Amino acid sequence: MTELIGPAGALSPEAVLHLPGARRHCARVLADLRSGLTCVWLFADAEVESDRADRALEAVIHRLDHVVDVPRKETRPRTAPRTATPHARDQWDALDTEDAPVPGTSEDAFDIDDGFEINDGFEINDGFEIDDGFDIDDGFGDWDPFGLSGQAGGSGPSEARPLAAAATARSCDSPDSDIAVRLADSLNLRGDLVSELVADPDRRAPVLVVRAWTESDPLAVSRLIRRFQAAVKEAGLKPGDRPRLLVASRLQDLEADTVGLLDGTVSRPHWWWGVWSHLDTATVVADAIPHVGVGHAHDRMTPGKLIRHALRCETVVQVAGPDLGLAVQLADTWSGKVKDLASALRECRALPAAQGAHARATSGAAYAPFPEQGLREAWSAGLVDSWEGQIRRSPRSGAAAHGAPELDKLVWQAQNRVLLPLIDDARLGFVELLPRIAVRGVARLVDTYVRQSLRDANGSAPDLASMELGELYDAAVHRDIDLTEGQFRRLRTLRWARNKLAHRTPLDDALLQDLLDALSSF
Repeated sequence: MTELIGPAGALSPEAVLHLPGARRHCARVLADLRSGLTCVWLFADAEVESDRADRALEAVIHRLDHVVDVPRKETRPRTAPRTATPHARDQWDALDTEDAPVPGTSEDAFDIDDGFEINDGFEINDGFEIDDGFDIDDGFGDWDPFGLSGQAGGSGPSEARPLAAAATARSCDSPDSDIAVRLADSLNLRGDLVSELVADPDRRAPVLVVRAWTESDPLAVSRLIRRFQAAVKEAGLKPGDRPRLLVASRLQDLEADTVGLLDGTVSRPHWWWGVWSHLDTATVVADAIPHVGVGHAHDRMTPGKLIRHALRCETVVQVAGPDLGLAVQLADTWSGKVKDLASALRECRALPAAQGAHARATSGAAYAPFPEQGLREAWSAGLVDSWEGQIRRSPRSGAAAHGAPELDKLVWQAQNRVLLPLIDDARLGFVELLPRIAVRGVARLVDTYVRQSLRDANGSAPDLASMELGELYDAAVHRDIDLTEGQFRRLRTLRWARNKLAHRTPLDDALLQDLLDALSSF
């Protein structure tokens, strides 16, 4: 595995894909493709901009047997639509119908006895007047789905090429034909891509890869997905015989309802959501913050330094959460002092606000396989993700500042994770001294200070190991245990720190230093 942090101090896209979360996520996509499912893989904008999305796609493609990447769009200009209104005779000729009337012929040639009189001015006596510009009031106003209206030389906004010409334009420029033609050329197919693949007697089952963010038309990609899954399902092919699509996309690269309308029997969506865990962020931070004493032979290793290093790393992990880029920046910027954390966050590059970045998520949203609708814009902007069973909002969105409840909560979580096991070990260190320092004996000490609730727990008799820091402190205050002045100060510090953490209050720098001194004595 290459270095996570590149020479410029930024995350290496190649190395990030080796982290456990990314490997696990890519493996799920790969497993679905191998089982014959078409996959739509949705990434946040930040993953595409950082090249991590492309790297993830390459990691999956590399492990597949038959892959066809959609060729890049040709740079030659597409044929421009005609801007002049053609002659009326050309318009009618384009219909290519045997009995179509031709403007300019005599009225006698179209003698119809059905009560309608047609003349060379196209005046029909049924109340509708049609001129040579074909301005027909069909109830749809100026609706023009194929972009044919408003051509130069016409007489009104509803002017358009006649029906046959419009049909020809749709067949040549249908929304999915551009991508499909490029893929068909890569496979040496001469007919329709989807039909040819499904009906292929040789049962080629390639994976067709589309990077939707390189395409200019979301409608084209969405239509290709719909046609592809419908044709595969209708053909009833076995999973091993199915051609598959792998569409990697951002939200804006597809029509809004594309993912919601996927057929679960032949297709599967995958969201780059909840990919990272505590282990991933901790791995990045461990690479970003050199271990204490590294490269300094004269720097003596001490328990206090080790604890402070662990606390600094864990605080960065908890504050950054799934934002790996912020974790790297914060590791480089923050000194490790609690009072400097807010200013260090402000030095990190802020992200633009997005709708829903601070919206309250519904219950269970963090455990869903995709971001709920109200969070999707913020997720796309890289401001919201699922991490360790929580909806985490990036502090770079401005949600956290020193003294704010959110930042205090994150600092408290880090301190809780690192310090509580060490405080409990120190408590056990005092308990081991009790047989020697109990003034009135161990039995009297237990009977006086161990809580009644613990005495009755599980029907077992209380012992010294169940004494808490508060009970030890009370015994010391009442002179039932004999402590030196230094031991009493350490016990008081341990009790104070433990009580603050128990009440969800982070420790400030002064108390942290006292606690580190107390912990270093055991």
